[in-house]
Amino acid sequence: MQEVSYPAYLGFLWESTSHLLGFSVYDAAKVMGLAAYGNPQRYLDHFKKIVKTAPNGQFEMDNKALHFGSIVYDPPSADCQGLEALFGLKKRERGQEFTQAYEDIAASLQAVTDQIMLHITKHLYEQVESDNLCLAGGVTLNCVTNRVAFEETPFTHLFVQPAAHDAGTALGAAFFIWNHLLGHEQRQPMTHAYLGPSFTDSEIEAELQAHQLSYKHTDEIEKEVAELIAQNNIVGFFQGQMEIGPRALGNRSLLADPRHPDMRGILNRKVKHREYFRPLAPSILYEEAENWFHIQKETSAAEFMLMAYPVKESVKEKIPAVVHVDGTSRIQVVKKETNPRYHKLISEFYQISGVPIVLNTSFNDSEPIVCTPKDAINTFLKTDIDYLALGNFLVRKNDNR
Repeated sequence: MQEVSYPAYLGFLWESTSHLLGFSVYDAAKVMGLAAYGNPQRYLDHFKKIVKTAPNGQFEMDNKALHFGSIVYDPPSADCQGLEALFGLKKRERGQEFTQAYEDIAASLQAVTDQIMLHITKHLYEQVESDNLCLAGGVTLNCVTNRVAFEETPFTHLFVQPAAHDAGTALGAAFFIWNHLLGHEQRQPMTHAYLGPSFTDSEIEAELQAHQLSYKHTDEIEKEVAELIAQNNIVGFFQGQMEIGPRALGNRSLLADPRHPDMRGILNRKVKHREYFRPLAPSILYEEAENWFHIQKETSAAEFMLMAYPVKESVKEKIPAVVHVDGTSRIQVVKKETNPRYHKLISEFYQISGVPIVLNTSFNDSEPIVCTPKDAINTFLKTDIDYLALGNFLVRKNDNR
């Protein structure tokens, strides 16, 4: 097998460019969202001066342009002089308007990343006697690149661990101990991301009472939430075990109607308080996914919201809130056996609306995703979320002002 040695690390390139564009070095997701607005050819050759393909699936990077002198660095002070000179523009300051040049830089970064990953995976397929591709590392949270690496190579199966970034090393350490130190050979396939804490209805109700909230208990939470979504309400959906990784997959989610043309703007502006260009994701019933999106090869990565697919032209107008400016969506495919409650909710919405999709974004407001009932209640009370579904309890904002 082969390895690519430091400083040939695509993550550094994304961190440096994020800083140039006026974000934190850890805001690669924002850059990915912005990329869809730009021209990927305008600065592609500029990026190829920094990162270059090499024989045998390798690539090389010019570390001087990125100004990372060592693995240990101070992100807030990481300067942009190398990139400013390369692109002939100054670092964008926070609050400054996004000009076309900044959008084109983001798009070109996405394009060069796609090319490097395709270079690596094509070579990998030639070297290994396997049809299975496994991707890991923070860069593989990039759902656009994942689709390129999978659909433009002969691999037939793709697995991307849902906590593919640094947090996933905790899972790796646990599996290493289980397999190599304790001698257990059996390996359980990772079929879902619901590995975090959960809370009983008794614990949830105690927290509701502690906050002196008005609420009701229901045995039809999925149906009632589906009806509320269809009436253009935003619902905080807090159920079962929390997801591992950066994606909310139906247990710590904000849900809304994907048919509402203004819903993305409403959520980004009034609830999430974030940039206009941030896309929102569709959660779709597994049984219906290929009817709405161009999916060449099925992969479990789509269950973890780690693949972006083109939306079929015939249905784009039906789900405007979850179609990004480039005509793609970062989808979550929902299987009944993986998350029966969430699958039932989407099925109920399908019966009401004729659309087997709900809009899904993470349950947070410029903070980590909510983990506990207390987190969920606090975020619900301070934002413009209309309803909160905690386990089998339903809370209405207008009853608790």
